[in-house]
Amino acid sequence: MALSLEGINTVKRRARGDTRAVGVAEALRSLWKHMENLGNPDLQLVAISGLDSADKVIADAACKLYAVYIKKPDASTTDSWFKGSNHATVAAANGDITAYLRGTSGGGRSYCVVFHDGLPLGTGLTVGAHTTVNGNTKSAAADAPTGFAIVGAP
Repeated sequence: MALSLEGINTVKRRARGDTRAVGVAEALRSLWKHMENLGNPDLQLVAISGLDSADKVIADAACKLYAVYIKKPDASTTDSWFKGSNHATVAAANGDITAYLRGTSGGGRSYCVVFHDGLPLGTGLTVGAHTTVNGNTKSAAADAPTGFAIVGAP
């Protein structure tokens, strides 16, 4: 999926509609404020789901990652590792971006990592959810996070 950039206001609306968590809203608010300083570049919001059965290609071309929002399923009781790889088709066993999503007492939590100036990825971005930090066994549907990534032109 090549980059299909759209106006930043559309991306803001879509992001606001997908999350109501206060911490996430504050993280995104800081990103939007910084984007004003960058001239409000066009961006793309790509939904993340189904990581139990397949990796999700966010971009299959060079891009910058500005934010990734993930939410652990409410009923989850098993650990999971969210991974993002600088790759156009697969999330590697050892991701370039890795987040530990705790199972016990961790279900329902949401996280938003923001790269204000954009994290440059020369090949693309593919994400996945695995059962171990350095393995590639897919997490079960009850434990794999959902969310979105916000990317822009390199």
